[in-house]
Amino acid sequence: MSSTYGDPATRHRILEAAWGLVTEKGGQFNLSEVATSASVSRQAVYLHFGDRAGLLIALVQHMDDTLDLGQALTRVHAEPDGASLLEASMRLNATFWAKVFPVAQVLEAAQHDDSDLGAAWRDRMRYRYQAFRAMIESLATRGELDEEWSVEDATATLYAVAHFDTWRELVIELQWSDDRYVDSMTRVLRRALLSS
Repeated sequence: MSSTYGDPATRHRILEAAWGLVTEKGGQFNLSEVATSASVSRQAVYLHFGDRAGLLIALVQHMDDTLDLGQALTRVHAEPDGASLLEASMRLNATFWAKVFPVAQVLEAAQHDDSDLGAAWRDRMRYRYQAFRAMIESLATRGELDEEWSVEDATATLYAVAHFDTWRELVIELQWSDDRYVDSMTRVLRRALLSS
């Protein structure tokens, strides 16, 4: 498991090195490569993160912090109406998945074989679900959520539409542009969730 050992600057350098290696090689890297890339000893990597799983779990949080996800979500919530909020959320979704794709792919693929990595993936999915729930609650409070939807069902629908699998299939496999993804998903969500 991850620890809080040592110098924060060294920890940051190790995380950035790990991010680079995952981006370059997917899951096919080891801690020696991370240490070399970060210009630290392998022992330093172990002291900071415990093992490879601990490093990847810490990397997930590091990515959120580095990409300023909290501020980006604040901007989405500041949108003046439901249609704009849904479009902004899909734009953020497309941007975020593109930036974290290599790490997300590793975590998703390993979630059933490695309990630590599975826990990290499920933790991120719970975070996303709660972020989408806050958006749906905002729509409901504004009176913009179609009255046929419960907050729970609308949240689950938004979560599913914005899920990594959906983004990956459309953008990576079918090679949709970001704009096509955002426009299409926004259109689906507006028609499905918003009151006329």
